[in-house]
Amino acid sequence: MNINSEKSKEIIISFAQDGNFRSTIPNIKIDGRDIEQVCNAKLLGVTISQDLTWNKHVDNIVKKAGKRLYMLYQLKRAGITQKDLVSVYVSVVRPVLEYACPVWHTNLPQYLSDNIEVIQKRALKCIFPGLGYAEILRRVNLDTLNVRRDSICQKYFDKIKVGTHRLNYLLPDKRHIEYNIRQQKVYPLPVTRTNRFRNSFIPWALYNCQ
Repeated sequence: MNINSEKSKEIIISFAQDGNFRSTIPNIKIDGRDIEQVCNAKLLGVTISQDLTWNKHVDNIVKKAGKRLYMLYQLKRAGITQKDLVSVYVSVVRPVLEYACPVWHTNLPQYLSDNIEVIQKRALKCIFPGLGYAEILRRVNLDTLNVRRDSICQKYFDKIKVGTHRLNYLLPDKRHIEYNIRQQKVYPLPVTRTNRFRNSFIPWALYNCQ
């Protein structure tokens, strides 16, 4: 594999509060060319930050989805029915807010989850002006985005549990239970010392999706 030094970026993962540490680490060189060090990098559509927080990624998807709401407003002015407007939102706007969510959802603080939810509120209140958010969700049979992301993560974990899945090796060995016990968990729960690790996808799934 040949690496294009002009298009390559270097990101150093660190939880240090002082960002000056980056200046003490020499740049990687490819073909004699220094690779630029960056604080954020987009990988397959997901913005990775050097401190493994998701503020930048949420900002990006909220801005991208917000721009697509303009199309929804224009369709409403053109007289498109409310049912069709909901279909447009579900097929064009919402997928932006859920893309690759098993990667980042489980470590999302509440205020970032609320920032994402604002887009759905704006879209549905544009379609159904004058109604409350909870009432609109009941009328169109939709869930909040937080509930949907939980469901997506659950379904993805169910796929990983299949032995042929490429990520199955990340799971611990199954428990051998000989007695009837209260908690019939298939996998043992990992020991976690930090919330960051416990809320990463695999430990979160082992605690919440078995």
